Amino acid sequence: MKKRWMMVPVLALGAALLCSCGKKDSKTDYGNYVTLGDYKNLSVTAQQTEFTDEDIEIQTKQMYFYYVQAQDGVKDRPVQNLDMTNIDYEGKKDGVAFEGGTAQGATLLIGSDSFIDGFEEGLIGVMPGETVDLNLTFPDGYQNEELAGQQVVFTVTVNFIPEMEDEHVSELNVEGVDTVDELRTYVRERLEDQARSAYLDALGSEIMTQIIADAQFEELPKELLEENRQTYLDWLEDVASEYGMTAEDYLKMYGMDYESTLDQYAEEYTKEILVVHAIADKEGLNISDEALEARLEEFARDKGVAVDELMVGDLTLEDYKESFLYEDVVTFLAQQATGGEAGAED
Repeated sequence: MKKRWMMVPVLALGAALLCSCGKKDSKTDYGNYVTLGDYKNLSVTAQQTEFTDEDIEIQTKQMYFYYVQAQDGVKDRPVQNLDMTNIDYEGKKDGVAFEGGTAQGATLLIGSDSFIDGFEEGLIGVMPGETVDLNLTFPDGYQNEELAGQQVVFTVTVNFIPEMEDEHVSELNVEGVDTVDELRTYVRERLEDQARSAYLDALGSEIMTQIIADAQFEELPKELLEENRQTYLDWLEDVASEYGMTAEDYLKMYGMDYESTLDQYAEEYTKEILVVHAIADKEGLNISDEALEARLEEFARDKGVAVDELMVGDLTLEDYKESFLYEDVVTFLAQQATGGEAGAED
């Protein structure tokens, strides 16, 4: 299946701002406000994360056993790496059990690095039903200061080794996933999708930062500056309200001045918009009404909704057009910077 990657702006405004950056005047000549530098020969360092079969197995088992509670499992072989285990354990320091160090019927995936160093490795080779003492040391930076850097003993009993079973996969309620193999495929595709998206986001950020730094700007259009300032303020107020705070108090919490921060984001985001439109004009990347309609239909299909359901809140056709345009420009730039590798559809 071909997937279209929605890019996000280089500023820390999130995708919501990209889709709500105001009504742009389609007659504006963005080239009057910016002189572009060399935007086709850029140096980039972002790299995409690659996943091993072990990574996929760990993520698959963690997802499966998060929803499926196993009551029984394998008892006739020793624990191996990548096994999910059901264990009882008690941790003691100087012979005294410490708080949070005891559990019964806990699940632990060997190789997931969920517990302190040596715990999971110490269970490899242990038979279900056996009990072992693990002499371990908490890391110096451990969150519980009373245990940080301290030597402890964990007494661990392996009860059984739970295994994934096809008949329980439906309990995860993942559409189209009914077997363990299908679950592995789903997890792999999801992780690769996320890695691809994160890579393109990082690549886009690198690219836009370089282009903006190399461009020359005339006096920025005041109307666009004010629109972007208000857009950022609206987003900021929404975030602050979740903490019962005003936007100004929220920024103060992070040591940021209210007015200068709004001005900074408005200026930087406006420059980004000008650059995107100027490159779109030069490279013939502008989106026609017909192309926009087709893109919206494809996007709606991917989301499993009707096109009119995309227009939620204050979102408009123009907002989606701006988002698609940003995607196309950054994908074009990424392909230029990586010799056509980045932004290619699978």
